Amino acid sequence: MSIKRIACGATLALFFMLQTSSLSFAHGGMEDMDSAEGEHAVTVDGRIVEGSAMISSDLVEVMLPLRSVGEMLGAEVRWDQAHQAALINSNFYPDTQKDTDMSMHSHAMNNMNALQASGHSMSHLGLVLNGAIYQPDLEPVMMNGIVFVSADTVEHAFDVKVKWNTDVNQVQVISKATEQFQKEQKQVEDVFHGIGLTPHIASDGTKEFKLTAELGPWSPVQGVVTTAWMYNGQAPGPVLRVTEGDHVRITLDNKLPEPTAIHWHGLHLPNEMDGIPGVTQDPVKPGESFTYEFTASHAGTFMYHTHYDDMKQLGNGLYGMLIIDPKPSANEIKYDHEYTMMLSGFHVNTSDEDDQDYYTINGRSYPFTPDMEVKKGETIRIRLANIDTMEVHTMHLHGIDFQVIAKDGHPVEKPQSMNTILIGPGETYDIALTADAVGTWMFHCHIMDHTMNAGQMIHGQMGGLITLLKVTE
Repeated sequence: MSIKRIACGATLALFFMLQTSSLSFAHGGMEDMDSAEGEHAVTVDGRIVEGSAMISSDLVEVMLPLRSVGEMLGAEVRWDQAHQAALINSNFYPDTQKDTDMSMHSHAMNNMNALQASGHSMSHLGLVLNGAIYQPDLEPVMMNGIVFVSADTVEHAFDVKVKWNTDVNQVQVISKATEQFQKEQKQVEDVFHGIGLTPHIASDGTKEFKLTAELGPWSPVQGVVTTAWMYNGQAPGPVLRVTEGDHVRITLDNKLPEPTAIHWHGLHLPNEMDGIPGVTQDPVKPGESFTYEFTASHAGTFMYHTHYDDMKQLGNGLYGMLIIDPKPSANEIKYDHEYTMMLSGFHVNTSDEDDQDYYTINGRSYPFTPDMEVKKGETIRIRLANIDTMEVHTMHLHGIDFQVIAKDGHPVEKPQSMNTILIGPGETYDIALTADAVGTWMFHCHIMDHTMNAGQMIHGQMGGLITLLKVTE
C-alpha cells in the first residue's frame, strides 16, 4: 500500500531519548495516530530497529522514530536542547567530517536564533539537515520522549524509500544498499557453477591467489542487507580451484577489525600451514598479511575458512570452497553439469549464538538461489559442503534419486543410491545423478525451519535452503 509518496523500501529507526514532555501533532489529522508499542515494527534493509512506527487511523501518514532511523543508516543525529531541534548529519564520516559538519550546524543554530529574535514562528521541534534549517512536510513530534518525523522527511533526509507493508505489519525502509543484491549476482553464480578465482602463475609454475578478509554488505535475499565477514568482498568467498599436484601460494590480507587466519579444511599439508591461531601460527592481526604455501595433495571437494572467533567470523560468511581436480585421465568421469553448494546462513536479526534467520546456499536464500537448469538425460555432479557452525542439514531431492560418489574429499568404494542425505557441520559430500524425469524438482533441507526466511512462514512462503532442479526435454 502506498502512503503519500512512500515507495518500496526499508528504514532504520532510532530511539531519541529526551527529557521533555510529550507534544501533540501540529498537523491536521495527525493527532489520531496509533502509537501502540510493537504493533508497527520498523526495518531498514530488512534489519529490525528499536522502536515502533505511528500510523494514522486513515493510513495516510506514517511517523518514524528519528534517531533509530538515522543511526542505522550511518547518519549522526544529535539533540540541541537550547533550540529544541534535532541535528541530522546524513553524510557522517566520523574521522574526517565531524568538525566541519558541526560547524555547519552551528551556523544553522545562529540562523534559528536570528529567526526567533525577530519573532518568526518556529515549529515546536526544529530540524537541521546537513547544516541547513529543514522545513518538513509534517512537523516533528515528541511522544514518550522519542522524536518522530514523517516518512517523507526520512526519505528526503536519508535518500531512501519507505513502504507500509500490510502483509507483515511493518514499515520498511530500503536504502541504496539494496543495490548490493544485483552486484552480488555474478559472484553467486560463479560459486554455484564452481568457477574458480583466476590465479597468477609464478615463474616456477606456482598458482598464486590473494584473499582479502574484510567486512561489507551482503544480501541473502533482495531487500535485506546484512554486514558479512567476507573474502574478496563476497560471502562465501571465491572458489579456489586447482589441480592435484599443483604448488599453491595464497596470501591473506587482513582488513578486519580483529585478528583472523585461514584453515584449509581436509587438506594434507605442512603443519605450519594449517591455519590455527595459537597452535600452528600467530593470529594475523588487522593490517597484516600471511602467506600459506602447500602442494595440492589429492583430488576432492574441500573448504577453507577462518578458525578465529568462529561463531562470529565463520558464522557470518568467512569461508569458501576449495576444489582440487584430478590430473587428466582417460578413466575420469565427465558430467554435463557441475554445481557447488555451501550450506550455512546469516544472523540478520538474531545473535551469533542463536539460530540463523536466513539459511543460505552460497550466501543466498530461496527464492533467490540459482536454479539447476538441465536437459533430460544429462548428468549432474553436486558438491555439497555444510559450513554451518552448529546445524545439521538433510538435503532431499524430489522425483529423482542420486548417488553418493565421495565424502570429505575421498571417493566412496560403492556409490549408494538415495534421495536424502544428512550432512553434519564440516562435512562435504559429492553426489551425482542423471536427470531422467522432466519437471521442476525441489532440492531442499528437510529440517523445515531451515526452509523459511525471517517472518515469512506465517504467510505460507518458503525460503532458506531450497534450490530447484529444472529438467526439460
